[in-house]
Amino acid sequence: MSHHDEILVTALERFALQGIAATSIQDIASHAGTSKANVLYHFGSKENLISEALSPSLKDLEALLLQAETEGLATAQAQASFVSLFVSFLVTHRLALHTVVTHPYSAETVPGLAAAHRLMGRMAELVTTSSTGEYDRLRFGVAVSGATYALVSAGILGVQQLEPDDLQALLTDVLTSMLQPRVEVAS
Repeated sequence: MSHHDEILVTALERFALQGIAATSIQDIASHAGTSKANVLYHFGSKENLISEALSPSLKDLEALLLQAETEGLATAQAQASFVSLFVSFLVTHRLALHTVVTHPYSAETVPGLAAAHRLMGRMAELVTTSSTGEYDRLRFGVAVSGATYALVSAGILGVQQLEPDDLQALLTDVLTSMLQPRVEVAS
């Protein structure tokens, strides 16, 4: 792995573990086994480092949203496909997700976080326009945001030790069951 890539991986780990404000360039450099000057040479600033570290996750979310916007989410099959792709995205980009969700206040100064918030707005719009009613909109929104929060809170929920494939299978199963059509019970 190149120094550049090692710094990016280390930065995401440190931001997720300590938070952006508590993570210095020196801290990232020390954990990446390089110098502060080398980090600044590659990225120029902490804000640029954050944005570049988030970039792969933002590109993947953009592609996921574009596909869902094109195909829509109105059918159970379309929702199931979206859930599968979304869960894969969540598991693959856990550290970036944690950084985005826990640092909304930094979106004003960090372009990568601002881009993430715009994409989250697009996802909310997609859910709103693709749902058939208030109940379905709320159910879909709770399922998607709940899965996101579950990964951000993995330590609290005790799921941080699961292997990525196992976690992905469990999350997909839970989301799929949450999104199944509601069955009316006669009283």
